[in-house]
Amino acid sequence: MPSFKTVFASAALACLANAETIKVTASSDNKFEPDEVKAEKGDIIEFHFEPKNHSVVAGDYRYPCSPLDIGTGFFSGFVPTDDGTADQVFRVTVNDTEPIPFYSSQGKECPGGMVGIINPSENKTLDDYKKEAAKLSSGVTPGRAVFGGRLVDEDDADSDDSNDSDDKDSSESKDGDDKDNAAGALGAPLAGVLAVGLALIMA
Repeated sequence: MPSFKTVFASAALACLANAETIKVTASSDNKFEPDEVKAEKGDIIEFHFEPKNHSVVAGDYRYPCSPLDIGTGFFSGFVPTDDGTADQVFRVTVNDTEPIPFYSSQGKECPGGMVGIINPSENKTLDDYKKEAAKLSSGVTPGRAVFGGRLVDEDDADSDDSNDSDDKDSSESKDGDDKDNAAGALGAPLAGVLAVGLALIMA
């Protein structure tokens, strides 16, 4: 019969092996493509940015175009590019499978339909979120610093994701409101679990 440490280690490594990277593009026509994402715990959502200066913010479903409470969610900062896709991408590790809307906080982009949702449910749909967002005048930017994920060079996007939730590894946004920052709950990494699994295998 396999020992506990063998089973735990195998589960930890399987979690890494099964994780997927899901690409979402903030497009030049002010849409997220795709705007609905199905993701499992441990998957990586990788946001790419087209012209001209979009952002992505984890939103509160109850209050469209507004960020989650302090201490949760993610924010990419504003990622400018005049031509083609930006050199940087924003990577977020999914920490649970609850529905999480997201939006661009640039100007009127959120009310204009630049919104999306991770793991929509029967009670929390993209259509309903988008309808409520359309009633607003603009989106809310949750500060200037990146949090809840990592803004990295596109060429480095396949590198180690162990610091995805480390808000110390953040950069200042190119444009945004001067508001409080929050640490991202969705960006919690799996590195700790994987390290334990590897240690148990080697023990």
